[in-house]
Amino acid sequence: MTAPATAAGSTGSASTAPGRRRAGVVFWVALVGVVAAVALLGGQPAEDGEPLSPTATGPLGTKALVLLLEDLGAEVQTGAVVPDDEADVALLLADRLSEVPQEQLRRWVSDGGTLVVADPGSLFTPPPAGSADPFGGLVDASLPPGDCTIAALAAVGRIDPHGGLHYDVAGSTGRCFGDAEGALVVTNSLGSGTVVAVGGAGVFTNEALAEFDNAVLAAALLAPQPGGTVAFLAPPAPGSGDRTLSDMVAPNVKLALVQLAVAFAVYALWRARRLGQPIEEPQPVQIAGSELVGAVGELLQQTRNPDRAAAALREDLRRGLCNHLGLAVDAAPDVVATITARRTGADPEVVYAALAGPPVTTDQDLVALAQTIESIRKELLHGIGT
Repeated sequence: MTAPATAAGSTGSASTAPGRRRAGVVFWVALVGVVAAVALLGGQPAEDGEPLSPTATGPLGTKALVLLLEDLGAEVQTGAVVPDDEADVALLLADRLSEVPQEQLRRWVSDGGTLVVADPGSLFTPPPAGSADPFGGLVDASLPPGDCTIAALAAVGRIDPHGGLHYDVAGSTGRCFGDAEGALVVTNSLGSGTVVAVGGAGVFTNEALAEFDNAVLAAALLAPQPGGTVAFLAPPAPGSGDRTLSDMVAPNVKLALVQLAVAFAVYALWRARRLGQPIEEPQPVQIAGSELVGAVGELLQQTRNPDRAAAALREDLRRGLCNHLGLAVDAAPDVVATITARRTGADPEVVYAALAGPPVTTDQDLVALAQTIESIRKELLHGIGT
């Protein structure tokens, strides 16, 4: 009866193992499917591109302007820092040009080119209207043409500039979308060419081009005749300029650094001054204690005079006994020997011989003296301890 039960139990455990493996595989497959579904439903993030870029399709890009100009029959050049001789109109939406490209662009305009610049901070644009109040010329709503004196913009109606400001029209050759005090679009002559200053680049973006007559304004400024060439100017690549790091430091900062260097030099000279000639002093030789003892022993051995070594041992014993017995340092050897014998029970003659015995002439006598002195030290310590 027990055998069938055991067989059944083993069969059930064997069947559950593949089932668990299949369940684990199903779980991971389902998890991967959920992640893939979320990725497909969410999609990749939109690549809007850089603002004002002619290839960007986001709200702040200008891809729609490129397509508009091409539909009007214009040839559009992108990526150039300075327009070539074939370009009729150059568009500068953000002026981040260095000195050399700026000068090259100025010569190109002076030779008869037309530059449309939509950066109020550019050197090619006039100052804002109402310079006493920097925010007085800001545009926050759609504008009618107003008293427009630019013939190319006669057919343009109301526009929405999407921000920007009014320029000062004093000394300008034409104005539009403003009045006698300030306008959003101002033209000025530069040599044989013309600079058209627009109060902001928002009117040319993808999100603003279809509003009101913004597209009409862009076409009138950039492609007045079919078959022309429009150059979208791009800022130079990082590191391509001719200015060094020191050129970017303000002159006042450089002057402050020079003053700090001079102050440091004066302070260093003041701290390094000498009030007199240096005095030479003998410097002690640094020798370790063990090396000193070894050196003295070697010198004594080289002299071949064991009595000097014996005298050193006897003097050290006398000082040690005087210290332990409370005697004066200059106590006589016989006094030291008598008191030592009383305190320790040692033979006073042996102690006296160790303190002031006959001269030592051989190394064997020196060894015997050293052994006697060591025994006296031990008896002294033992006698005082008891």
